[in-house]
Amino acid sequence: MPLALIETCRKRTDDEIEQLLQAVYEAQLNAFNVPASDRQLRYVEHNPKWFFTPPDSSENFILITIQLFSGRTDVAKQMLYQEIIKRLGALGIHEIDIFIGLIESPRENWCIRNGRPAP
Repeated sequence: MPLALIETCRKRTDDEIEQLLQAVYEAQLNAFNVPASDRQLRYVEHNPKWFFTPPDSSENFILITIQLFSGRTDVAKQMLYQEIIKRLGALGIHEIDIFIGLIESPRENWCIRNGRPAP
């Protein structure tokens, strides 16, 4: 049950936002084999004055942070990175403008719903 957050500093249309969310969602499905019902993604647009980006990036810079249970293999993580880069590339976002950070934590640190810990 990954929780993905996509952050940008450029205004996008509703259609562009949906395509970004779908691209990251599909990358998670392919790389991590999560259930299709695990669609926990958020999109946030920041004011460019308050969102510093690397000096060699463009206005298309995207920061993707994904929280997930510990235990995914390095191979699965690399596959996720490549899937995201490929899918965002198809949307016209260059790999130099994509930063992905994974935050892993053990299952006992997750309360999924109704006050119950993750299985």
